[in-house]
Amino acid sequence: METEIKLTITGLVYNQTVIGTYGLVLSEEFGSRRFSVMIGEPEAQSIALKMNKKKSPRPLTHDLIKSLLNLFEAKLQKVVIYDMINDVFFSELHIVKDDKLIVVDARTSDAVALAVRADCPIFIKSEILELVGTEVETEAQTQKQETTQIGLDDLTVEDLDLLPLDALDELLEVALQEEKYELAVKLRDAIQRRKELE
Repeated sequence: METEIKLTITGLVYNQTVIGTYGLVLSEEFGSRRFSVMIGEPEAQSIALKMNKKKSPRPLTHDLIKSLLNLFEAKLQKVVIYDMINDVFFSELHIVKDDKLIVVDARTSDAVALAVRADCPIFIKSEILELVGTEVETEAQTQKQETTQIGLDDLTVEDLDLLPLDALDELLEVALQEEKYELAVKLRDAIQRRKELE
């Protein structure tokens, strides 16, 4: 029987190869495997805004969907990544309304953006994680790999504002170690902006 494995959001990484896309890094909650889902910039911003407790002046699409669920007294119970075809992940929203389960197909990026708003868990089918999951040996090696993939010198102010605070701290440390002082100043400013918003 298929089992579902609970995931946590590890971070968002700017994709250097495909302009305007980000890698959404997901990790198994009780394990050492992780994988990345390519998502568009609007979805990345939507996820980052909620994770960083920022509010958009007007409701974004995912805020609107969450408001509609509340209005109709429906609850997003969980998100499940259930398949992958040609490197594209397929997800479902499990919605409960009047004790009845409704399953709705969704893009993974939209499903995750909605999950962070609804405070609901994200799962992946175990056989899909078997295919895409990469073992993370040590935290230090992982951080080094991720900072290399980001392409530190190419980060814009907008990119930095999308990253979580802990990622900004890590990048600042790397920039200082590599004596990239202009980048360090940009990172320091981004950290300051984030702290002012909290």
